[in-house]
Amino acid sequence: MKLPFAENSANQNERYVGRFAPSPSGPLHLGSLVAALGSYLRARQMGGKWLLRIEDIDPPREQKGADTLIKNTLEQHGLYWDDKVIYQHDSHQYYEQALSALFNNGHSYYCQCTRKQRLANPKGQPCPCSELTLASQGCAAVLRNTVGVREMIDIALGPIVFNDEVNEDFILRRKDGLYAYQLAVVVDDIHAGITEVVRGADILPATAFQLALYRIFKLPAPIYMHLPLVLGENGQKLSKQNHAPALINERAASNLCSALGILGLNVPHNMTNATVEEILRWAQSNWNEALIANRANAFDNRIDAPDSI
Repeated sequence: MKLPFAENSANQNERYVGRFAPSPSGPLHLGSLVAALGSYLRARQMGGKWLLRIEDIDPPREQKGADTLIKNTLEQHGLYWDDKVIYQHDSHQYYEQALSALFNNGHSYYCQCTRKQRLANPKGQPCPCSELTLASQGCAAVLRNTVGVREMIDIALGPIVFNDEVNEDFILRRKDGLYAYQLAVVVDDIHAGITEVVRGADILPATAFQLALYRIFKLPAPIYMHLPLVLGENGQKLSKQNHAPALINERAASNLCSALGILGLNVPHNMTNATVEEILRWAQSNWNEALIANRANAFDNRIDAPDSI
């Protein structure tokens, strides 16, 4: 399958390219810092590039000025990215190229069903729309998921087995014209030449759908490492939706120590008053993904797929 943006991949000759890809729906919190720090340290350990991508494909959920807050917070914590910042709103042409390729090769169809109707469709049964020839207007673009990736190896978590839901078709572009995360993240990673994805374990279930796209595109997928989640007192993961408190930049050194502890690296007591730069130098010298694996042993290796609607 020919994908023009893949042929011109920005970093196709790079040995290692990683990335941090926050959404501009609010400021960074501790959970965000863990993901950013883990991906940053891994890239520095591998002697590769670390890119910053702002995932602004869902304007209704975005907070004005959040991208500036995110960049400032990363800088205050000593996490400087390589190359210019990537914005998803600049990639719509690549998403359309991918959609055209999928439709031209029979891997997609248009669906007029509501979310309720799709949820009511019996599991394992194709959507009735998959047998119709519908126009794009008023319809979602859906992947005809014929490859259903069931297993993968995660650097931190080891062998992963996904449940049967990974065989379900999933949306690529919504009825309102906004691109779905599954399509955008794969296209963006291909275009940027990402070789390894380091991110929070909350994204792990979605990896099955993303691997399906790589397989259909006949392109090698990046290696994946999913990091431990930061949970609040109520047991829920810290997130912007759950109103997690924003990082206080004036406490950057303390924030880094907390994030490193979650990643399995406990900063020595004699570094209590260390600077951000000193803490990061220590972390790079002591970084070891095996520490993450030891902290991640609470994860069940059988993963439910995300909601494909």
